[in-house]
Amino acid sequence: MVQGTGVLRDASRKFELRHGDRSVVYIPMRHLGTRVYYDQIQRAVDSLQHSGYVVFYESIAYQVDSAAQRDLYDRKFRKLTGNRLGLQQCIEIPGDTSRVLRAPMYRKLGQRIISQPDYSFFLVNYETAVNADIPKNKLLDEFEYLYGAINLDDCDYKTPLQEPYSCKPIKAALKNKFDKEFVMKKREENLASLVADAPQQKILILFGTSHFKGFLRNLQARDPKWIQIN
Repeated sequence: MVQGTGVLRDASRKFELRHGDRSVVYIPMRHLGTRVYYDQIQRAVDSLQHSGYVVFYESIAYQVDSAAQRDLYDRKFRKLTGNRLGLQQCIEIPGDTSRVLRAPMYRKLGQRIISQPDYSFFLVNYETAVNADIPKNKLLDEFEYLYGAINLDDCDYKTPLQEPYSCKPIKAALKNKFDKEFVMKKREENLASLVADAPQQKILILFGTSHFKGFLRNLQARDPKWIQIN
């Protein structure tokens, strides 16, 4: 089961797209993996940046004014996903990370498995890099605008964010809408839009593995001249 999630893969892969003189390299990121896997990505990022590629990276980091606002958004996000905050650094396919952590053999893997490092580990040049994602607070605001307020109860407020979460879950239908329409669809549409309209000729995308197909579909819907060459 652990093998099936891809976290034991030691070799990173790349997808390459072309449109005339424009080039896009997409490195699908996993939020758990081997150190060898992340070392290979580091070397690839460093090499491609030296070849003129500009990094477009995944990050749903908040854009809020206070710790109190962040705390409230964290509790709403936890209500929607059912996850303990801090269990994973980014959003992955629902259940992927938790399946790995529940696997009987996980504790025997020791230090072979690590969480995805910060982008500084991959030597990303932040002076030129572009955050090509949507802040988590905006995703939650849009969700509430369309489907109503995420109501928190006493249990939600009293349970610390880093503790196991066992409060009354939100309706499964709403959770599924958030997963499909916001975690996946909106972010893939946003990434495709940014890439299509970007002035950069060479773009290196560091984004979740599960988002590539949706990103490519949206990019080609905007302009069919984008072709995948590998």
